[in-house]
Amino acid sequence: HGFDSSVLEFRRLHPLLSEAAPTYAVDMLGWGFNGTDGVPSFAPPVKTEFLHAFWKQHIREPVVLAGASLGGAAAIDLAAQHPEMVDKLVLIDAQGFIEGAPELSGLAARVGMEVLKSVPLRSWANKLAYYDKDRFATDDAMRVGRLHCLAPGWLEANLDFMASGGYRVCEKVKEITMPTLVLWGQEDEILEPSYGVRFLEEIEDSMLAVVPQCGHVVHLEQPERAAREILAFRNANVSSSAEGPAVPAR
Repeated sequence: HGFDSSVLEFRRLHPLLSEAAPTYAVDMLGWGFNGTDGVPSFAPPVKTEFLHAFWKQHIREPVVLAGASLGGAAAIDLAAQHPEMVDKLVLIDAQGFIEGAPELSGLAARVGMEVLKSVPLRSWANKLAYYDKDRFATDDAMRVGRLHCLAPGWLEANLDFMASGGYRVCEKVKEITMPTLVLWGQEDEILEPSYGVRFLEEIEDSMLAVVPQCGHVVHLEQPERAAREILAFRNANVSSSAEGPAVPAR
């Protein structure tokens, strides 16, 4: 899932994928609903090792790993560091070429986080994410996207992540060796489709599917199309273990 989001982002895609394969939607450490008690850091390396530990404990076989938006950066980081766990990679409107996080500290950081969870900002971001705003950018969608902000430890986890400098995976993109599907909404207002073309240029074994009349969240706005593309990619005979489960990862 994306920056400061949760597994609820996959509420439409997960049921479609799970009909065809074991499918896991995993909250990234410090976001979503997985708890923060006793966690000393929420920096990207810790988030990556959390996902790897989940895989070792619950799956233990190569997977089709999917990441959306900032979750794409997390998926790239995970695939580069632990290629043994990733059979194929799916990047959905993924962040990979924008480095780091805004440099905020002290009071400015806390004020920024309070703004981040505010209803006006969440409503604005909700509208920005979709192409068909009247249908999808509803108040209910905003409430679902904001729900995890009310969880204990949300503020401290976000402050720690921002202080860590955020994800920097631009140089790791070329290290990706597994087959990769890049899914992109043609009308993405957050990360323009040219980033999808750049992934295609930098990952040797990759393919790009551009989804028309769709914004930044293909998995929410066009879940049937996203499921078809991911399952066709999963079932294609281009790797040794194409039957691995599909794993939406934030």
